[in-house]
Amino acid sequence: MTIKEILIWSTKELKNNNVSEPEKSAELLLRQILNWDKAKLIANPDYKLNSAQESKFREFIERRKKHEPVWYITGKIEFYGLDLAVNQDVLIPRPETEFLVEEVLSVILTKEESKKRSFVPQDDIFRILELGTGSGAIALSLANKLKSKIFASDISKEALEVAKKNTKKLELEKYIEFRQGSLFEPWGSEKFDCFVANLPYIPHEDMSSLALDIHHFEPRLALDGGKEGLEIYEELLSQAGDYLNENAMMFFEIGIDQGDKLKKLVEKYLPKAKVRIIKDYGDIDRIAVIST
Repeated sequence: MTIKEILIWSTKELKNNNVSEPEKSAELLLRQILNWDKAKLIANPDYKLNSAQESKFREFIERRKKHEPVWYITGKIEFYGLDLAVNQDVLIPRPETEFLVEEVLSVILTKEESKKRSFVPQDDIFRILELGTGSGAIALSLANKLKSKIFASDISKEALEVAKKNTKKLELEKYIEFRQGSLFEPWGSEKFDCFVANLPYIPHEDMSSLALDIHHFEPRLALDGGKEGLEIYEELLSQAGDYLNENAMMFFEIGIDQGDKLKKLVEKYLPKAKVRIIKDYGDIDRIAVIST
């Protein structure tokens, strides 16, 4: 079959199975098979796939028909300019999380802000800790830009294996220290200048209404945030004071209408801290920046 023919066939198959974004899914999977960019795919509609290419593509389409996410099928995704391996042990990094990375970097790299905040790293090392690192997307993006040490942990051994694989592939091992455990458990009495976290924040009652791609394939451990979606963030905030250096900051990704709820939690556990809620392009509460 030609590219044009097989895209028509695969899009129809996906539509018949109520798969989200059928055209985009088919195109992305075919590009993965051919190792082509979008422009080349569009420019060559009459290119005929060989038997191996067509067989592999049909296999991919069968998996997508069952609502398996494209990124799990291909085993990789681009995040903040980095090619990351992903599988069902880790949450698929979203564009919204790139927004979190941008905000962290904008504060750390802006000299005026650093001076105003009196960011003076202990022993000349600005200590950044990511909690719940998953695939390592955030920690690796920060390490790649800052070229400085990043500390990261996750409760899941399997997730850390993916993160370590990505670290090795990107040749960033000297910048990352991974540990396994829940929240601050792996870090003993160590203190940090910055916490970054994209922890589960979906309210438990909303879990069943998620798209099949998410609900059936992505790790529940990385999604379910408890009754109101902020249970794990509350646990973090209740412990945070023991692990913060002076003038430290925290950056959290949150969800719809959670800004005010998070502010109340911060007031409860860190009454002297200030909270700024940043909305994304969809006018949804997305990033909480906490200054202590």
